[in-house]
Amino acid sequence: MASSETVQRLDILAQPRSHHPQYRQNRRSVYWVDKEPPRGGPEGHTVIDASPRVHELAKHKTADQWKPDRASASWPVSDSAKSSSASSRILQLSAHRNPHPEYSFDRSPEWQVNRSTLSASSTPRVEKLATPKRRLETYSYHDPYWGYFSPISENALRASCSARVESLSHHKDYHKDFKDARSIQWHVSDEALAAIASLRLQQLSRPPPRVLKKEDYDPYRIPSSALRAQTTPRLDELAMPIPRKVRTKRVI
Repeated sequence: MASSETVQRLDILAQPRSHHPQYRQNRRSVYWVDKEPPRGGPEGHTVIDASPRVHELAKHKTADQWKPDRASASWPVSDSAKSSSASSRILQLSAHRNPHPEYSFDRSPEWQVNRSTLSASSTPRVEKLATPKRRLETYSYHDPYWGYFSPISENALRASCSARVESLSHHKDYHKDFKDARSIQWHVSDEALAAIASLRLQQLSRPPPRVLKKEDYDPYRIPSSALRAQTTPRLDELAMPIPRKVRTKRVI
């Protein structure tokens, strides 16, 4: 049975936390100012309290100096525009850009060949590289998909591999303790069918003794010793939030 002091303490802790005297609940509004704007009118609308500068910026632009499109693309040219001459700067800017001094234009597809080129002769090495390969003599047969295949020499046919190569060519064996996957259905041994659980297994399979001894056992009931329990200073220290993640509430 809990004491009256414990019940009174629980009642105090059960009370909701009160807000700060200056706390204001976040209101969904378009305003984010230090004070509320004045309100008036029959329905409590916000009264516009704008400065003269805001009123001036809110006005639309006037088109005093705007002129509509000309009636035609042809209009009379003044005599001064006809007799005017461009300045040296305008002439300089109107000149086209010259290419680079070392720029070479595209050569014509037909050009004259030098006499030395016409009388030149290739070296034996160039002639040897220019000679096509005789594939029919080099390769034994040709496959339309894989291409040409060379014949196997007699030395390769009579060759025998070493003991090391034979050992490397063998497949890797399974581990000595490896077992294949067991079938889904298998025969249960007679020992397993006649097995009896040990005393320890029987003890572990029994329900807790408190359920057997007390018929009115309530698992949700908190004992009085747990109600009087107090946390250690170390637990209080670990329960505190991280300082860098603490953010004070804004008070308006």
